[in-house]
Amino acid sequence: MIISRTPFRVSFFGGGTDFPAFYQAHGGVTLSTTIRKSCYISIHRLSPFFSHRFRASYAKTESVLTPEAFEHPLVRECLLLHHPLPGIEISHVSDLPGRTGLGSSSAFTVGLLHALHTLLGHRVTAEDLAREAILVERTRVGDPGGHQDQFAAAYGGFLRIEYGPGNQVRVNRLALTASRIQEIEQHCLMFFTGLEQSADHILNSQQSNLASNEATLLRMREMADEAETILLSDQPMQAFGELLHESWTLKKTLSTGISNSFIDDLYMAARRAGATGGKLLGAGGRGFLLLSVPPDDQAAVRKALGELQEVDFSCSFDGSRIIFQDQE
Repeated sequence: MIISRTPFRVSFFGGGTDFPAFYQAHGGVTLSTTIRKSCYISIHRLSPFFSHRFRASYAKTESVLTPEAFEHPLVRECLLLHHPLPGIEISHVSDLPGRTGLGSSSAFTVGLLHALHTLLGHRVTAEDLAREAILVERTRVGDPGGHQDQFAAAYGGFLRIEYGPGNQVRVNRLALTASRIQEIEQHCLMFFTGLEQSADHILNSQQSNLASNEATLLRMREMADEAETILLSDQPMQAFGELLHESWTLKKTLSTGISNSFIDDLYMAARRAGATGGKLLGAGGRGFLLLSVPPDDQAAVRKALGELQEVDFSCSFDGSRIIFQDQE
């Protein structure tokens, strides 16, 4: 049996500038961190006593004779890409729900690819895993979206990722001190809105609006640079929160559906209670609300958001890892 652990990511700035149609022409930058919440993929050889030859267990269980028969597109295309010998069982468990803006699909894909490569005796780098996950998700499956999630999941850590010119991608770890990371963690609150759904329609809309949104995306790219400068200096976290607020205000103009009245009400309530800024994670419309809040105001913000479930915000520094491997 082989088990991979792959982290989820929180994207702070630059989302949308990681779309190839934008960054190949203008260059893009995202600023993100992985967190101590992950998805786990286990894979092992299936004995010959079962009538099926492949099985995958996620939200449901599929038992099939060939990889082509899988309904789950990511499972199907990962297996077709690598053609493992028949007799494979895959299981997926996760710390947090999917389709909630944390890059869960890319974490799943990177983790599955990592486990498959290990099963087949391949040595792979984080770059290999990210590029291959992009191939599976964006080309073979045809899911819309950018390229930051795959690199974040594969590399892990607090990252500045630069895109372009052309197809180049450069991953840089921010040289943050332990005390600065602790300060970031102490100012960030994350709440689950209770909304789970695909963001494909929002991503498709964003991609079709790239030309009309060019000036906004260029400003959002600049904000990633400004946020990095703030974090690498001794500027107060209030400046980071205020920039988050400006970025979220701009992001809502990129496409309809990024926010809604429910999310807007939550965000405004948090701001009135003391939050400096924040954003809905991912493409929008659902998932987790991230807020930057001075520690003295956090009790008031928690009270203002009522029954929303809070998730501990803690940065992680590992990308996808094989955490268990046993010869069968």
